[in-house]
Amino acid sequence: MDSKTPLMRGVALSAAALLVLTACGDNGDDDADVDEDNGADVETEDNGDDVDTDDEDADGDDDAEAGADDDELTIALFGEEPYSWIGDDGEPTGATIAVAEEIFENRLGYEVTIEEEPNWDNLIPGMSAGHWDVVSAGMSITEDRCAEAAFGEPELVYTTAFLVEEGNPEGLETFEDLQDADLDVVALSGAVESGWMEDEGIDHDTVDSADDGIDFVDGGRADVFALTAISLEAMAGDMDGLEVTDSFAHELSVGAHAFHPEDDELLEEFNAELEDLMESGEYLELVEEFGFTEDEMPPSGLTAQELCEEDPAELTEEYIED
Repeated sequence: MDSKTPLMRGVALSAAALLVLTACGDNGDDDADVDEDNGADVETEDNGDDVDTDDEDADGDDDAEAGADDDELTIALFGEEPYSWIGDDGEPTGATIAVAEEIFENRLGYEVTIEEEPNWDNLIPGMSAGHWDVVSAGMSITEDRCAEAAFGEPELVYTTAFLVEEGNPEGLETFEDLQDADLDVVALSGAVESGWMEDEGIDHDTVDSADDGIDFVDGGRADVFALTAISLEAMAGDMDGLEVTDSFAHELSVGAHAFHPEDDELLEEFNAELEDLMESGEYLELVEEFGFTEDEMPPSGLTAQELCEEDPAELTEEYIED
């Protein structure tokens, strides 16, 4: 489809639904108290494309119905450059959005509505509740997430970096350097960086958005913000007084689109078109505009099933350290 997608700036949730989603999100660390409004009161454009949550299920099942409604599809994005965010013109943009629009609109012919979810922890619960059909946010495929969502095949490989004071006075290079350091560290709630630091026994707080993490370091409330390297470079690489450290690969981290676990048909449609984009080189052409290169393309042969089911350390050794 050639027409522009309508934009819903906020999440069209009722107050009750918001409480459900908040309960579903794992915000286990509340020490970092973010004062920003997380979007509950954002005015949402009424475009009539609300997602059917299966209130009229013939079987009387109250669970959200999996899958797109006929030719309509709702996609959730998360405000993190260069994956998916709302541009200055009010339109959705980013590498994963470019891919989603190419596949779902241009190739599969869906009428797409794109919504912004400002809280990372709400992305999968919101999909499970039927508020959107797909998450387009560069979400890394992990075993825990695979228990709640289905993932398309691998798209982008990520490395990690730290946002620190200019000059990197502590000489931070990897998570190892944080273990014995007396520093205030933050990570995105529910992100792989937070999980890795938990595994390594590194004390840290969490924030709900990438912007919050940057603000914490910029405002002196934290010494370190850990996030994917390409995001930190895009969002804070030019900020006065701050520095993004050299990137490192702690563990194999691969992003993809996420789907409702029962929506096999939509997932298969997407994967078929994704494979064609990858093989033709068109995928790289789509994401190059947002700073991705051949270095971020997934290793040949790597599958979403492997990332869901196999030991991350073994995959890291096979695909990164080999």
